[in-house]
Amino acid sequence: MATPQRGTIPSVSQDTSRPYFTQRVKLNSLHAQQVFNRGYDLCANAIFSLSIVLRVIGSDEQAHEIEGVVDERINKQFEDLHAESARLDKVAEANGIEFSGIDYSSPKDVEARITSPRAVRYIGLIREFDALVAKFDTLWLSGVIPDGNYSRSVYEWKRRLLRLAGSIRAIASQAMIVARKKEQLATASAVENTNTSELAVVDALNELVDSGPSMEPAPAVA
Repeated sequence: MATPQRGTIPSVSQDTSRPYFTQRVKLNSLHAQQVFNRGYDLCANAIFSLSIVLRVIGSDEQAHEIEGVVDERINKQFEDLHAESARLDKVAEANGIEFSGIDYSSPKDVEARITSPRAVRYIGLIREFDALVAKFDTLWLSGVIPDGNYSRSVYEWKRRLLRLAGSIRAIASQAMIVARKKEQLATASAVENTNTSELAVVDALNELVDSGPSMEPAPAVA
């Protein structure tokens, strides 16, 4: 029996042939690499289940509503990352620091399997986070940000991205459960209606037999 891949939704079969393309992304910081390793597959599978599978077992209206919630959370994360990046720009400017010349000892080229448009957006978040970490690293190495503030800030941003992936998976799982229950209820209702119709036909036939001509033998003629 095949073992489910990490981060998969129970209702999504890994044997299904999906369209995808592979996007190669260079991630410099260890923190961005960890977010990709722990969060990307989790998020991409959940998003696929919302975009495609939920429309099969649920409804387009239900999928559209839940996608709106996911989009709102992704948009909020982008806005917060941009705001934090702008804040660090001001800190660097105030201290006469330029964000250039920093290198990393172990950058990695990762391959992201893109199975939906929103998966591209999560990769975009990881790239934005990687660029943000570079700014934190520059300010820390320059002595502008104390060790404790640096560690807490980077850790908090990493946790936020991983929590986003987890929340999207939770939303997808719950939506699939609800859609599956509705599907089962609809099937049970259809079976019940069929059984009720069959019983009604049987009752009608019995009533017809009871009210029909008598089948008793005719009395003998004297």
